[in-house]
Amino acid sequence: MTNTTATESAFKSSLTRERIEHAYSMAVKARDNRNHSFAAIGMRAAKARDPKLLVALEAMAETTGKMQEEQIGRLMRSPDSTFAESKGTTEHQLCREAYRMVDQGTPIENFAWIYGAAAYMAGYVI
Repeated sequence: MTNTTATESAFKSSLTRERIEHAYSMAVKARDNRNHSFAAIGMRAAKARDPKLLVALEAMAETTGKMQEEQIGRLMRSPDSTFAESKGTTEHQLCREAYRMVDQGTPIENFAWIYGAAAYMAGYVI
């Protein structure tokens, strides 16, 4: 295993559910406090298609998807559920779309706070 591969593996394993929840809450606090530098750092990393940012965004999307399944999975698949109930959680949709936009090379300002949370996990935001 090369040093780069070991570093990537260590980074991926550090992206736990708790860390992702913490980063998301940090993004919400930064937004509420109008700390635009938090989002700006994430936006710069997103525009550069930073590999660590992409890994963090992918982990956020996967983890929020698992959390959504645990919380409302059966309700979403029920034939009796309403349209709103079948759509899933906002957090999962935001993370999934933020990842998709960066992966395509077309990040948008609407997801700057999500990018900021991923940048926080990547160690770019203190």
